[in-house]
Amino acid sequence: MEPEKGRVLALDVGTRRVGVAVSDPLRMTAQGGPTLERYPTKSFVESLAKLVVDWDIKEVAVGLPRGLNGRKGSTYDSVSELIEELRNRWPDIRWTPWEERFTTVEAVNVLKSAPRRKRREKGARDRIAAQLILQSYLQFHDRDEELN
Repeated sequence: MEPEKGRVLALDVGTRRVGVAVSDPLRMTAQGGPTLERYPTKSFVESLAKLVVDWDIKEVAVGLPRGLNGRKGSTYDSVSELIEELRNRWPDIRWTPWEERFTTVEAVNVLKSAPRRKRREKGARDRIAAQLILQSYLQFHDRDEELN
């Protein structure tokens, strides 16, 4: 089933926070969104639900942690369980686990060149990592559409 066009959300799930990024409706750009606290889970799901409704989200790409060797990272199972929980809550949305290797490292490198206040902003790294996940997701699907 080909998903309809519309906004895509990306999540960079950490142990304490979840970075969020959102595409424009045409899926050409990735903008950083808020950083959500992961716990308590009820608050996280309520905050995410508000974003899903307000932005009319059609798809979500969730960064899936893997090590450099491609094996499951330390939080892989936790993130997989979260994806399944969210998929059950919103079955009409396409939930896609997405490669996230190096996004945190890239986000840290981006922040090194940012103004000091931006570097110290709580959750900045998480938002930038989510933006990188979303950019990768959008580029892959744009390239995939060109081939078809």
